[in-house]
Amino acid sequence: MNSKKRTLIIVLTLIVSITSVGLAAAMIIPSADELLTQSLETLETVSNGHAMVEANADLPGQTFSGTVEIWGEIGDNSETPPSWRMEVLSASKDELVGLTVVTNGEQFWLYSPVRNSVVVGQASELKPLLAEKMAEHNYSFDHERNFDPETAEIPQTPAEFVAKFLEYFSAERNGQEELEAGQAYLLRLIPIAEKMPEEVRAVGGFINLWIREADKLPIAGEFAESAFGYGKFEATMAEINIELDEGLFNFNIPAGTEIIEATELLADMETQKQSDQPLDFEVLTASSFPEGAVAEESQQVGDTIVQRYNLPDDQSFVIAQGTNLPIERPAEATSSESVLVRGLEGILYTNDAATRTLLTWNEESLWILVGGDLSPAEALAIAESLQ
Repeated sequence: MNSKKRTLIIVLTLIVSITSVGLAAAMIIPSADELLTQSLETLETVSNGHAMVEANADLPGQTFSGTVEIWGEIGDNSETPPSWRMEVLSASKDELVGLTVVTNGEQFWLYSPVRNSVVVGQASELKPLLAEKMAEHNYSFDHERNFDPETAEIPQTPAEFVAKFLEYFSAERNGQEELEAGQAYLLRLIPIAEKMPEEVRAVGGFINLWIREADKLPIAGEFAESAFGYGKFEATMAEINIELDEGLFNFNIPAGTEIIEATELLADMETQKQSDQPLDFEVLTASSFPEGAVAEESQQVGDTIVQRYNLPDDQSFVIAQGTNLPIERPAEATSSESVLVRGLEGILYTNDAATRTLLTWNEESLWILVGGDLSPAEALAIAESLQ
């Protein structure tokens, strides 16, 4: 055999070997649904953990960034309440810096060094207090739906949960990245439009999820490219199933700190409790609708009013109005154009078939959105009929 033939055989052998190794490596890397399942299986094994988490959010009328340190311990059985501790190390809002929440499963302490006060009470009283605290910063959302946990089909295993989840989201692997907490797989989760409520479809967006390669622990998540805003968290350090000092889940009240009983605070909250704050603008109402449109619920989210309408064949649309309603191009839009609406300049987004439309404009400091299963002409007609 001459040297040229021998060289060719060696080259071909190397190519086949390299290709085989590459194919084998690709087969070894789990698929997106396998990674989601493995991640849930990991979470089922967690008995305790410690993490440093950086978070930032840019929502309508609200921005926030900060770093928190968290410790947690899950009881030996479902009847044992979890113990946890959270300390805000840094925050874009000064009043949150140093905020510390501790519970040992029976008692809790909510300490604010800025106010030099600590709220103490039973662990069961913590949830409504935290909800009120979040509401102070415009994070209050109404998630109430017609949901009956006794009749709903609840997934029993991680695989069943992922299968149910993938009925509403598509999941794709999007490479690997080195994060501060370790090498991670990146998954992109995209809502399936026809399976989403209209208010979700109208604002668009997708979720990026980072799952640590070593133990399949979720260590970062990101909600991006949505008209409703942006949010991301990343655990810069995360460790699970470690030895924790039980003293972490009790709080030594600093001398001179004002002590407030949770029962008294809850009673005051109940007395002062009101429904949504009154809006500082007049809500407009449409008088022209596509055939078969039926008005559903009207919902207030912060300073935004969302009016929902159902259409035949399980279709729907919304009209949203608010002083802080930033709009970005929907993911499904394939074209956009400037249009004249109510004598003002607006932007009209449509899909390929012109069967889904998002129309938005600004009117006297009020942002208005008309979007859903509408043609451009229908969306414009609805907009022009607002009064």
